[in-house]
Amino acid sequence: MHIRKLVKAGLSSHTISLPKEWLDKNKLGKGSTVYIHEQTDTELVITPHLTEPQTIVQKIVTIPIDGKSLDTVQREITAAYVNNANTIDLIGESIAQHAKTIREMLHDFVALEVAEQTATKISAKDMLNLQEISVDKSVKRMDIIVRTMLQDCLSTATGKDLSESVSVRDDDVNRLYFLLVRLLKSALSNNAMATQLELAPNAILGNWMLIHHLEQFADEVKQVCSQCAKLDGKQRKNVTALVAALNQDYLDVMKAAHAKDKKLADEVARRRAERQEASASLDADLSHGCSSISSLISDIARLVIDAENV
Repeated sequence: MHIRKLVKAGLSSHTISLPKEWLDKNKLGKGSTVYIHEQTDTELVITPHLTEPQTIVQKIVTIPIDGKSLDTVQREITAAYVNNANTIDLIGESIAQHAKTIREMLHDFVALEVAEQTATKISAKDMLNLQEISVDKSVKRMDIIVRTMLQDCLSTATGKDLSESVSVRDDDVNRLYFLLVRLLKSALSNNAMATQLELAPNAILGNWMLIHHLEQFADEVKQVCSQCAKLDGKQRKNVTALVAALNQDYLDVMKAAHAKDKKLADEVARRRAERQEASASLDADLSHGCSSISSLISDIARLVIDAENV
């Protein structure tokens, strides 16, 4: 490690001296050009030449399906997608038999399109354009969908059954979740990808944990909404009051997350005991679902509270 002090040069610039050994090794001297890359907000990289764009390596994953359950096939497709496969080839004599189901599985992933299909093969290509992807906007999109799911769950508790619509939007949350896992995994292993996605290293883990909580949250809301659709008149009042409270808690905790407001996050976290107590008075399935939602809200609050101040 070399330590240098900044030296003021002119009205607005500062200079540092570069180590002689590094200059000699790279054949640099007076008048040579070096290139400075802003890696993060607190890190600069100096190179003796322009960094060439990384060649994109095409990653092809082949998944034999004969003799496997469709659940196993779906898990293998998911693994290939989140690990950045450019092409996923599904092969086997049973392709024709399961073609419709497999195509529906592939539809669960953003920008994964069927490019070829025969009696023994389905080939899906990744059409993802990173220039059009924003992690921040995708997380906010997940948040917006979850908000509408909660609102419709509340409507269902009051007697208007919107459980089928909520279930469809849970699929939308899943698609965004898998996309974001893929992007965040890439950013962890590839600095150039992290730079392209405008992700600082300390933001990757926080985003990963947040989307994990949101995906679980959507699953729980779907289940609670399904139970709310079965309520009779006597049960509705208590359930409606609790779902309304959880809805407000969620709005507050996501406001805290977007604004990095630790005080508001703490206020939300302190409501958990009250929500858990209210959940305990409900029927078993509803009690478990509402309790899980409350716990996930508290987990998101902890992310905000525990985040490092930058």
